[in-house]
Amino acid sequence: MTVHTDAPSFWLSLPDGFTAIDLSEDPGDRMCRIVDGLHALADVSAEQKLGITIAAESALQAQLREGAVHVSNCLVPTDEGTIAQGVLALFLRQEELEPRGTYPQRAAQQLTAAWPDAEVAVLDFTPGRAAVVARDLSVPVPGALHGPPGSGAMTVRQLEVLIPHPWSPHVLAAVFTTRNLDHWEGWLPVVGAAIGGISFYPPRNEALDDRPPEQWDNIRKAFG
Repeated sequence: MTVHTDAPSFWLSLPDGFTAIDLSEDPGDRMCRIVDGLHALADVSAEQKLGITIAAESALQAQLREGAVHVSNCLVPTDEGTIAQGVLALFLRQEELEPRGTYPQRAAQQLTAAWPDAEVAVLDFTPGRAAVVARDLSVPVPGALHGPPGSGAMTVRQLEVLIPHPWSPHVLAAVFTTRNLDHWEGWLPVVGAAIGGISFYPPRNEALDDRPPEQWDNIRKAFG
């Protein structure tokens, strides 16, 4: 899928388990669809369905308030017969990237200073080298979502991957959030596959290979 914003576009190929969310959809309709999806995945209790649905909508609303340009919900079965739920949100943030080759390391140093208790690293992904931070945080759960008056809170783990855009002053921030902390090791390859599906370049159009050379673009003319 292509994600267009006021900033440069990027392309995203989601792995199995991820479902893109219509950000303009009514929240009530969205929550009903999550419940319906849980029926199809596994025989889970009504309490767990409610908890997953509340967590998904709470995380989504928080991401939207922060300016997310894409949000995907992820539901995967666990070995224990339950369902683990996570949310992947993507943000394009304008930042000073020069000198570009040092951005991931500089960002990692800033993250370490800001959150001394977080796990911070610099890692290589398909779309480029990135600063990565994982931390636990408490997020509010509005009582209106689950009936009782007042508000509660839940602890979630958040993994943020900061990838500098190759030719514009923007950083693509991929933020994965889950309350299933006991499933964290199982989440890591799933999230890695999602990050690997991000590209700053449009998909190759193989149909162009069948065109005569005079119809190729200028770069392909120059380099054969």
